[in-house]
Amino acid sequence: MRVTVMGAGGLGGYFGGLLAVAGHAVTFVARGAHLEAMRRQGGLTVQAADGEWLALGEAVAAPGGDPADLVLFTVKSYDTEEAAGLIGPVVGSETAVLSLQNGVDNEEILARAYGEDRVLGGVAYILAAIQARGVVRQTAGPRTVIFGEWRGGPSERVRRLGGMLAEAGWRVTATDDVVREKWVKFAFICAQAGMTALARLPIGEIRTCPPSWAMFRQIVEEVVAVGRARGVSLGPEVVEAHLQMAQHLEPEATSSLYSDLTGGRRLELEALHGTVVRYGLEAGVPTPACSAVYAALLPHERRARAYSHT
Repeated sequence: MRVTVMGAGGLGGYFGGLLAVAGHAVTFVARGAHLEAMRRQGGLTVQAADGEWLALGEAVAAPGGDPADLVLFTVKSYDTEEAAGLIGPVVGSETAVLSLQNGVDNEEILARAYGEDRVLGGVAYILAAIQARGVVRQTAGPRTVIFGEWRGGPSERVRRLGGMLAEAGWRVTATDDVVREKWVKFAFICAQAGMTALARLPIGEIRTCPPSWAMFRQIVEEVVAVGRARGVSLGPEVVEAHLQMAQHLEPEATSSLYSDLTGGRRLELEALHGTVVRYGLEAGVPTPACSAVYAALLPHERRARAYSHT
């Protein structure tokens, strides 16, 4: 396949790196010093829990050239609008655009730009980030991906692509209802990201502090309630499954929200807790825990956003 990775950070770097090692023609889109380091070394260095490799591929500042078979869309949610416009040159009539981003509405932006028939939605359960210039590191999580047609239902395209991704080393599962899967992960990431960022501590310490662990559960319950109010099929089993998942995470696991907060970078706060609060208000569903996380972290996002524009 010809693959364009739009956003060569931890997520795109790890999964795009697997495709590159499997022999697919991968182009990594990055910027700044990260881009220059990738150009010097001829690709992206991936440090995973089970080994390290150099993912060979072209590194560019903007997509271009022949249409891609697959665009792996992995930019931060606050960059979705801008990045959606940039991938136009590589989106052809047969291109699949697969978003693995946090949040539940990035695919809607892509669908408005290129049509629902080109958009695939997905969720990735992984903790990975840029470790150094030209290097991404995967540190925690099962590294699984669930994906499917954004408009729903089975498709030959998803079946075929799923097979190719599995051959490249992805732990991948296809679904006929990716919107539900996005909300399932949304409930988990809001709790994991919210609590580790709010406490500035890893999940191991959240689990052993009863009030903090209770708030973790409350966040999951609030997201599930909001999703149900919006017509998504979510039940109490989602809450229990997420608590079990969190119990089995490495004690030192944090989240990308935590990493961005402690690094002084912009936060995906609007796509996570801000969306829960907004949707909750629209549906008349109380979201006190998510509102607390949002209120506490919003000043940090506003400050980082202001600095990024200077």
